Amino acid sequence: MHTAHRLLAAVALTGAATLGLTGCLPSEPFPGRQSSRVLNDSVTALRSASTFTVSGTTSRQGIPTQVNLSISGTGECKGTMSAQGGGTIDVVRTRDHTFLRGDEAYMLAQTKDMPEDEASRARKEMSGRWMRTEASDPAMKGLTALCDRDGLLKEIYSIQGAEKGALTKIDGQEAVTINTTQGVFLVATKGEPFLLKVTTSGPNPIDLTFTGINQPVQVDVPADKDVYDPDANG
Repeated sequence: MHTAHRLLAAVALTGAATLGLTGCLPSEPFPGRQSSRVLNDSVTALRSASTFTVSGTTSRQGIPTQVNLSISGTGECKGTMSAQGGGTIDVVRTRDHTFLRGDEAYMLAQTKDMPEDEASRARKEMSGRWMRTEASDPAMKGLTALCDRDGLLKEIYSIQGAEKGALTKIDGQEAVTINTTQGVFLVATKGEPFLLKVTTSGPNPIDLTFTGINQPVQVDVPADKDVYDPDANG
């Protein structure tokens, strides 16, 4: 049965969202440093972190996707994301494989157009189990982009027209607002100048927050008994 391959193709669309990024304060943070430089430095700092968690919303073709992914500098990640057709997907990605597990709502959404006997069989066989594919599988390109620390952040470099705005706080951290024509960015003012939040508008808006910076990320590979093997299931 090729149901698993069909479901994997549907998941690929879910992860295809990309960033789509096409005044002085009384006590100015980063004095003497241009706002565009502050923004670039914040991305460099975050890209240099060993790990971080990205959470919030990305969009593709007007369809929002909720994500919560903990990402390591080696390309490993784990977390959850919402599916375009409905439901939630658990994600585990190692350097070799990507594992995906949809909840009941996801399975119902992805099998609703199948013949009932095939849909019922797929839901029964795959309920609570992981689908495994090669990490390099082109079908997983969108998800790979979300789990790729460098790829996720690269479009923020070299944004023009940046201006420092008000000081604010996010999760208890002081941050300076960097306003640009593409969106609003919050940069930590204490310690490393990490990028903490990105909010953009346009046809593919995003609203992402970066937390858990340099916190350990434990990526556990699902046991073989919990992995669905389409070849072994006909």
